[in-house]
Amino acid sequence: MERDVNGAGKRRAWLVLGAVMLLGGCTVPALQRPKVLDSMVGQSTVELLRRFGVPARTYDVQGHNFLSYIETQTQVSPGYSSWDWGWGGGYGYGYGGGWGGISIPPSYYSATCQTTFEVVGDKVVGWKLYGGGC
Repeated sequence: MERDVNGAGKRRAWLVLGAVMLLGGCTVPALQRPKVLDSMVGQSTVELLRRFGVPARTYDVQGHNFLSYIETQTQVSPGYSSWDWGWGGGYGYGYGGGWGGISIPPSYYSATCQTTFEVVGDKVVGWKLYGGGC
């Protein structure tokens, strides 16, 4: 029977868990977001500003006004560090053992979602989402 003296199994499990959490967060949009955005269709520009505030960007073309709101989310994976006494070829000094370990630094992931409303004649007529953070 082989022993996992350096904790390699634990490290692998933490890495897989961290990857699943990072990737899972950007594949499914928030369930309530489409309902909230749909409820804005037919509302006035004033109501849109009351609900979402001042947009980050605006663009006017041929009687259509596009108002964009940009949201950035940052997720942090805290990293992992392990120092252990390893038997059988570990790091350090001497035959068959010594101090050794692994250190994985923290990692950061940013995802951006841009919500753009289209306004015609002072009424919201539609919306669109752009970006991996939606």
